[in-house]
Amino acid sequence: MNFPIPDFVPVPSAEIMQTIRVVSLIVGICLVGVGLLFQFLFKKNFFCNKKKEKKATALWVVIGIGVLLIANHGIQLLF
Repeated sequence: MNFPIPDFVPVPSAEIMQTIRVVSLIVGICLVGVGLLFQFLFKKNFFCNKKKEKKATALWVVIGIGVLLIANHGIQLLF
């Protein structure tokens, strides 16, 4: 279904969309890498107190967002 796009709606070109996908994929990979790195660095005192548990939860959120970015933009780059 192709709907006409009004002139006042900015639509990026195909090259710009490709660049956005690649940058988002790289950002996702970096988020997962940083999240896993900090997860392993904090592993010694992982469940010491509530503050450490909040940090661990935040790290899992960062890793999850990175995985979603990788999956979404990786699939977009395939098609």
